[in-house]
Amino acid sequence: MQLIRIRTDDELTLYKEIWDNILASEHNDNPFIEYAWFYNWWKFIGNKERVELYAVKKEDDIIAFFPFTVRKQWGVVMYAFAGENTANYSGIVARNKWKLPSATFVFEEIIKKHRHLIFSFHGLLESGESSKVIEQYFIEKQIQPSIFRVITPYLAFNEIDFSSYFNNRRKMHGVDRRERKLRNLGALSSKIPEPNELWQMFSLFDRRWAKKVDTSSFTKGKKKEFFEHLTLLTGDALKVDIQALVFENQWIAFTYGFCCRGRYVSYVLGHEPNFNSFGAGRIVNQHMIKRSFNEGYSKFDMSIGYEPYKFDWRSGIDFTRHLIVSSGSRRAKLVKSGFALKERIKETLKRNQRMVEWKRNTLGQLRYLVKYGKGKDWLEYGQRFVEKFFRFKQVDLFELPPTDSETPLRPVGQLFEEMSIQEAIHLDQEVIISLFYQGYTIYKDSFAETSKPAFALHTDNWRVDTLHIVESLPKQTYFLTYDVYKNIDIITAFFQKIKPAHTLWVTASIWQWRRRKRLQQLGYKRISRMKHFKCARYERNHVEKYTESGGDVHSIH
Repeated sequence: MQLIRIRTDDELTLYKEIWDNILASEHNDNPFIEYAWFYNWWKFIGNKERVELYAVKKEDDIIAFFPFTVRKQWGVVMYAFAGENTANYSGIVARNKWKLPSATFVFEEIIKKHRHLIFSFHGLLESGESSKVIEQYFIEKQIQPSIFRVITPYLAFNEIDFSSYFNNRRKMHGVDRRERKLRNLGALSSKIPEPNELWQMFSLFDRRWAKKVDTSSFTKGKKKEFFEHLTLLTGDALKVDIQALVFENQWIAFTYGFCCRGRYVSYVLGHEPNFNSFGAGRIVNQHMIKRSFNEGYSKFDMSIGYEPYKFDWRSGIDFTRHLIVSSGSRRAKLVKSGFALKERIKETLKRNQRMVEWKRNTLGQLRYLVKYGKGKDWLEYGQRFVEKFFRFKQVDLFELPPTDSETPLRPVGQLFEEMSIQEAIHLDQEVIISLFYQGYTIYKDSFAETSKPAFALHTDNWRVDTLHIVESLPKQTYFLTYDVYKNIDIITAFFQKIKPAHTLWVTASIWQWRRRKRLQQLGYKRISRMKHFKCARYERNHVEKYTESGGDVHSIH
């Protein structure tokens, strides 16, 4: 065998047909070892790294390709498969019968060159041949590799009755109900975007991760150019597949993935933070699963990770390995031990979903506050932090009985009118979109220069989100919420005009003593007081109900 070094991406183009034919003959469905992926990665991203691409020649034929990146650390040379921080999976480009002979030849040639050496191979699917071949080689050499695993869920369409499976799974977490709510509020559709619409995908991703820790760098610099360029590929086994979820002509979610010979690999999923309550990310994922089945894909690969939504849909699981092995020198073994310890810690942390969420959300929010936070933002964050350990809340529930007068106390005319969700979208406030999700009717000032919510009414439930209370309303009763106290006099008069035969409920917290006083002046009567106390792990809830007979007090522990 002969080892050929391919030094530039231009030189690589001479081998495109050979590379493609090798993978086509083996029906490869790993998009991250396709020629189109590696060539463009080298062109856009890898040109700043030390790339060592080897072709293995046997007699007159090229039988394998080994795309490596090489770096030196603490005097130790480290070989890894190319695209370590970009590609989810990796592997050897060779026909199965040549994988072990070619790997043996290449590894031994590299070992001859370097005394202090580490191989660090990421993205080796346990079900794939490359993982088995590489492990077999080192075991035969009596070199024990350190192996770390991360779960990789997938949905194999040929293993299930898709129609019944899909109908059952789409009801999990009420996603079908959330989608119906969204459709009832406006026009909802899914689409395959045009190239000139991709800016919306990157913009939406940045909004999704603005207050979170993102390690993908999907929208940063050369990586953005790389992922955008891949969408233009035609005529290759590798194809980018994007699904966008559009509500009232605005993108609210998308999924970006790769298709390779019948296998769809989900790569990035993003959604509009204001539509968290509607589960926009889960909705678009379901749409992509259904589309993958309809287009004849054999497998929907959810990629590496322990995210709950992946387990909701998986029909089976694979594991993706990171294999680390060193030469026999003391220095290489010491450095390898350090890397192995780091990977062991990462592996343990990734299995702990609470730790992953803490890093992603809490650290991300702190970083956002440091960069853009104002005094008010820091105070709110500090309050939430303290309330994790000590909390006292008291909320009073007030009732305004129906009015006997046909004319309101104040002339309010058509001061307020209903706000549509289409208007609310432009306000860019998650709390307003959540009110629509919860079933409120939102009213705005009819004469304001810009659309701004004034108050919200609910006909079925009353709720105190700070105490996690949601209960049904009595008949002929409405619940009033949102920032109502600035104009409570006018809002009360307006309600008495439009709903004179109905009762109105509203809440006020312990700190809003002026508001409680004003409510009583307007004729509201306190009918209930709810208290919540927490200190460390001790929690106590207390509810007092007031009636004409003197009140009824009971506690909930």
